[in-house]
Amino acid sequence: MGPLKPPVRWLKAHWDEEDVLFFFEADEDGWVLRQVELRGPDRVPTVAAALAEWPDANREGIDAVRAYEAKYGGLADKPILSSDPDFPRFEINRAEFEEVWHRVRAYLDSGEDRSGPPSPVSSSR
Repeated sequence: MGPLKPPVRWLKAHWDEEDVLFFFEADEDGWVLRQVELRGPDRVPTVAAALAEWPDANREGIDAVRAYEAKYGGLADKPILSSDPDFPRFEINRAEFEEVWHRVRAYLDSGEDRSGPPSPVSSSR
């Protein structure tokens, strides 16, 4: 039996090509539980999605899924803990993730135009 993996990890990554700052909460296998994305030099919030909230298309219908995605964005569709030299990421603490999560959720819940004014969230790369 190998070493135990932490049950939850919090990660931060920057994708230079699209200038997106990511924050992830992932389970021990790398599946994303919650995801935040801040885009561009102004770090405009565009995503704050949670797997636990994700609508079930079979029960709630595809319109519920589309409405959730329109408001909160989507989640990574594969585990994120595997090595990928083109997408470096590093662990952060839970408090850093939670601070960004709550600020971005408040922004997206406010209904402000995502392409409009700069983000209320500031976070370095």
